[in-house]
Amino acid sequence: MKPSILATTFLLFVFLAACNRPLRQGNSTPDETTPIQDSLSSGNHNLSTTVDGLERTYILHVPPAASEPLPLIIVLHGTYGTGRKMQLGLGFDPYADQRGFYVAYPDAYQKPGERETARWNDGRGTLESSLTGIDDVKFLVGMVDDIAAQVPLDKSRVFVTGASNGGMMTYRLGCETSGVFAGIAPVIGNIPEPIFDSCSPPAPLKFLAINGDADPFVPFNGGEVCGETPSIFCEGGFVQSQPESLTKFAAANRCELAPQSVTLPNVVDDGTSIEEQTYANCADGAQVKAYIIHNGGHTWPPHESQVEAGGQTTGNLDATAQIVDFFLGQ
Repeated sequence: MKPSILATTFLLFVFLAACNRPLRQGNSTPDETTPIQDSLSSGNHNLSTTVDGLERTYILHVPPAASEPLPLIIVLHGTYGTGRKMQLGLGFDPYADQRGFYVAYPDAYQKPGERETARWNDGRGTLESSLTGIDDVKFLVGMVDDIAAQVPLDKSRVFVTGASNGGMMTYRLGCETSGVFAGIAPVIGNIPEPIFDSCSPPAPLKFLAINGDADPFVPFNGGEVCGETPSIFCEGGFVQSQPESLTKFAAANRCELAPQSVTLPNVVDDGTSIEEQTYANCADGAQVKAYIIHNGGHTWPPHESQVEAGGQTTGNLDATAQIVDFFLGQ
């Protein structure tokens, strides 16, 4: 779920030019429901849409009895991942069936026969998707409208989460869109450095971040991705620190900028502990919150890392359950 190394001068020029783009907006207002001719049945649907001449694919999980407008959670995979792998591995679908929401699992664009290109254009400027100008913000915003044309969707409750490369792409969506997403939850990712200054989060917004402070790939304190742990999975590039990333969204939502921190009781004694950070008194109902996994690595808790060098996971936090509860309430 990680990153390939080297940013050329050309890549930096292309990327910095993209940083000044205006916020993207969906095609309809948040409370608008698109009329549905024949709504999709419950279960999994392999769907596609065309963006900039490229076929883009995603899986949509529809819960039983989806007759009224329901929320949507979008789940973004990491490097070399797929939407299907996220669906099989993270356990969002049972929550969707129990609580009544859709889950979309999109795929980063992959050139035929070139697995290493299956990475989101997350804003670091070091990826093949950056060099070739893949517009993943456009794809994911358009996918929401595509879904709304096929099922009754509550557009005021569309959320996005993702891990690693997908977590940084989640940050990019939070920085560069307005009126599309009601909340974001990046996991094991920070804001890519090239888009930090231009990042302009909408408000109010629900925001939750989950990071391990011993992540060997995406440095908790900022810096070069995989700078201290080279990996064939890494695309390099630089990210801001977790505190800087959080403060950007806390400030946009007019929260107190000094977080209130508590250590949660351990469920298991595995060498990790969970610090919960809350940025209090946000304006207009916004929420900004973080979980720091002390001694935690590059994982989606409580799952193990997908690579040996990814570090330790924790049995003291269930990221999927926390994200669902944070987006939709307990």
